Amino acid sequence: MLINKAFDFMKECLEKDNSGHGVEHMKRVVKNAEMILDEEKNADKEVVMLSAILHDVDDYKLGGNGGNLERFFNENDVDEVIRGKVKNVIENISFSKSGENPEFSLLEQKIVSDADKLDAMGAIGVCRTIMYSVATNRALFCDDELPIEGLSKEEYKNKDRKGNHSINHFFDKLLKLKGAMQTNAGKIEAEKRHKFMVMFLKEFFDEVGASSKWGEILNNFDKK
Repeated sequence: MLINKAFDFMKECLEKDNSGHGVEHMKRVVKNAEMILDEEKNADKEVVMLSAILHDVDDYKLGGNGGNLERFFNENDVDEVIRGKVKNVIENISFSKSGENPEFSLLEQKIVSDADKLDAMGAIGVCRTIMYSVATNRALFCDDELPIEGLSKEEYKNKDRKGNHSINHFFDKLLKLKGAMQTNAGKIEAEKRHKFMVMFLKEFFDEVGASSKWGEILNNFDKK
């Protein structure tokens, strides 16, 4: 019953989203989480499902103010232990917080992190990158604005920084996700989706006649 209420609440919060973080994203993250749970039998399934469904209701990228998750807990009189576990998962799994080498103490964090990151990879990752770029007026590609290694968390979040175009997002985040996977099932699926993104970028650079520097940078990423 609580899972169904969480899904309805999430729809209320995110049904108007057009940036790739809406209801369909949540459905896919839940599906990914269920796939991983098939192997990770010791995880608390309720905590994983609630976290997967609610993880974006307060997302800073969507203008979240930090109050929706707490409102859901209060409106549904959620047990304090469950509250604590779900908050612990949601508050720590984002790439902007955990980075490319996350260190999680809870199995539930590992599962939801992998489930969410998988939906930023592969064909759906390409589509969501374009969706977010359209929603935020982010440029598609600037040939002379190469990726910057070692972005700080603050720089990564800054939408107005130089070089924040769609193709650089692959280098800033998406191509790093394979190495951030925590579960065996997540690692296997991430490998496949990573290969698709590399193939896409190679074709993109060829079609637009990009500088050879882009191919060199991509090859370095692909070897990691």
